[in-house]
Amino acid sequence: MARYEINYLDGSTDTVTNAPGHEWSAGVFLVLDAQKRTIYLAPTANIRSVLIHDEAATD
Repeated sequence: MARYEINYLDGSTDTVTNAPGHEWSAGVFLVLDAQKRTIYLAPTANIRSVLIHDEAATD
């Protein structure tokens, strides 16, 4: 699992935790769950950076 920190051009940030995957597709950044469903979507034109922190899975 990973934690995604999305930093936007306006200085705001979003954090998505415990997500197993992501992809860049057609001008958007997608964070996916284990069944490959989108749990977070952001237009790439507004993104300054994405930091991906690997975290150990906890069960």
